[in-house]
Amino acid sequence: MRIKRYEAPTIQEALVKVKKDLGPEAIILYTKTFRKGGVLGFFGTPMAEITAGIDLNLMEDMSKKKVAPREVAVAEREMLTGKNTEATAAAVAAFAGSLDSARVRAKALQRELNEMKTSTGFAASRDINQVESAALLSEGFSRLKKKLIKQELEEFLIQKIIKGMISEKVDPDKNEEVVTWLNRFVSSAIKVAPPMPASRFQKVIAFVGPTGVGKTTTIAKLAARFSLMEQKRVAMVTADTYRIAATEQLKTYGRIMGIPVEVADSAEDMTGILNKYKNMDVVLVDTAGRSPSSDEQLEELKKFVAQSQPDEIHLVLSATTKYFDMIRIIERFGASVPINRMIFTKLDETRFYGAFVNLMNNFQIPLAYYSAGQNVPDDLEAPEIKSLAEKITKSLLG
Repeated sequence: MRIKRYEAPTIQEALVKVKKDLGPEAIILYTKTFRKGGVLGFFGTPMAEITAGIDLNLMEDMSKKKVAPREVAVAEREMLTGKNTEATAAAVAAFAGSLDSARVRAKALQRELNEMKTSTGFAASRDINQVESAALLSEGFSRLKKKLIKQELEEFLIQKIIKGMISEKVDPDKNEEVVTWLNRFVSSAIKVAPPMPASRFQKVIAFVGPTGVGKTTTIAKLAARFSLMEQKRVAMVTADTYRIAATEQLKTYGRIMGIPVEVADSAEDMTGILNKYKNMDVVLVDTAGRSPSSDEQLEELKKFVAQSQPDEIHLVLSATTKYFDMIRIIERFGASVPINRMIFTKLDETRFYGAFVNLMNNFQIPLAYYSAGQNVPDDLEAPEIKSLAEKITKSLLG
């Protein structure tokens, strides 16, 4: 099969390019709309993209059947306007080159067109790429797409998944094939931080993030892990003097585990604290939760982190946070401090892992740990790609 991608200001214009280049027997693999240029996806020019293919053997068969180009063109135009669904079905059949597959696609298209009749104007134009995508996918792929959308996976990743499965001839109705392929895809999207190597030198790890994501509990879990399981000498430092409860919480954990806890009232205190605990293997630094909307708070964080001179900076995110809020948090905190690890908390409080995959794929910041509960130190895991991918795949298909 010959596969090409076409861009144009509208779906209609992109379809014209497809027909002109590949002919009426082309197969539309998927369509999408996007913005070209602009800043972070905003203020760009609206564009449409169609990926289409043509089977050279099918092209020969269609020429023998003498499908009238005018009939296909008329049906194609009426598909875009939502008129004459019988002609639409004929167009889909011409594109697919198979009567049986055309019936399936026409049935899906009929459902989509019925829904579109309740909308008018811009809404119908905006959703036409979704109609075409649904119409030209098998029922199995349509079901899979709905599951991935429900899991809040980004549209371009969904298209990438479906395109990859089509390319590798994965049967969407065979669960075992889908699970195997998705496990491999998710594994490639996840980047995992290597375990902490044995070292003669002290390692300082700072934890940053917004309020309420569970930084203090996460630090206590890590302190227990390093001290009790890995036999490292550990000290904890908290700069979260805004919340007295957070300071007392960390001190309580420290007393239980026999780990010293220091309070840094200012960035300048860090030099003396680090010197005091220079013989420790690991120093865990808990910073105050900061709002990504506050330039002043982020500037304070920047100064504090610079004074601490950490070897690693872990951004702690809650899996329950909305995806676009996560993006903003990463961008804002990343502009203030050099984040080089991520920790996800509260995975037990959500059934939607799509945002997790989106972030791992888009930002490529390695995942250091993830937690699924409040128990110290049990509910904290160092990610292992295979088992984590299986967990995520199960969620995506659930």
